[in-house]
Amino acid sequence: MRRCLVFALAGFTLLGLLHAAHLGFYWHSLGRRFTLADVFLREVAPMVIFALCVPAVTRWGERFPLEWPPRARAVLAHLSGIAGTIAFLAAVRTVIERALHVTAPSMPLLHLRDNLVYLSADGFIVYGATVGLAYAAAYTARTRQLLELQAELSKAQLSALRMQLNPHFFFNALHTIGALVRDGNQRGAVELIERLGDVLRHVVRPDAQPDAPLRTEIEFLRKYLEIEQVRFGDRLRVSWQVDARSESVPVPQLILQPLVENALRHGLSRRARAGSLTIRASVANGHLEMSVIDDGVGLPSDFHSAPRRGIGIANVRARLQHRYGEAAQLSLVPGAEGGVSARIVLPLRAGAGA
Repeated sequence: MRRCLVFALAGFTLLGLLHAAHLGFYWHSLGRRFTLADVFLREVAPMVIFALCVPAVTRWGERFPLEWPPRARAVLAHLSGIAGTIAFLAAVRTVIERALHVTAPSMPLLHLRDNLVYLSADGFIVYGATVGLAYAAAYTARTRQLLELQAELSKAQLSALRMQLNPHFFFNALHTIGALVRDGNQRGAVELIERLGDVLRHVVRPDAQPDAPLRTEIEFLRKYLEIEQVRFGDRLRVSWQVDARSESVPVPQLILQPLVENALRHGLSRRARAGSLTIRASVANGHLEMSVIDDGVGLPSDFHSAPRRGIGIANVRARLQHRYGEAAQLSLVPGAEGGVSARIVLPLRAGAGA
């Protein structure tokens, strides 16, 4: 409130000085004799005194918020606020002019009436600006708070995804490293440990931002899948079809990893013969389209009707809904050659986040 009062005093003092400059120039053009103190007191003093009332005017505006369609009670309250502001400014100016002997002592009511007419526009503007700026400040504060909450939610969702990634992936990677050591493949074990370290640095770094260029996510997926290919051996073929125009588009971090993990765990790992995994990304019609396609066992027959227990796809849907609303799409459909095609469509806009 103190900060509001300081800004109000500064703003209305400046407005009063502008009025004083205008009045001084007008009186000078008429050849009227005056002092700077006369002009200052007549124009600046009422504005400064009104500035002290700004907290009360602000509370009045908050008590009767303007909405659409407007309510009669709120409209009447603000009309009375405008009338009160005009009357207040007119009364203060009349008192000051009486003190400066601008008006005849026998005609105070007549001069008050003249000031009410003269200051009607100023009162409307002053009241409207005060209430409008108060609404704008409140809206800005709510927006900032909402953005902070959204950022916290994004971090929480990303943290949940990382916690999901850890047990499913890292335990399998450690098991694979152990198998390489037992087989005497020391070089392969060391290389796998290095790749695992790269993945760990990407996943657990505390300063990670909610978004990253798609190329960063693709680099992470390459390291992730290099580890998985060691575990799957010849049973996993990976194909990359990434349009160069899409690589600089910001996307939510780890947005594709759950789709890749689902394809490996629920699709390709359940078939005996070799399978393929294709990652696609392209820009078309103002959208970024990303797909993860496998030729595994496919979706269960009750996939779209039965409740799902996993949090991977649900987390992806929640993050997309939170960041893009209805502008983003996530679909899982049977692939053209069996398996599953998971497709994400995002609008091309700056600052995409999780």
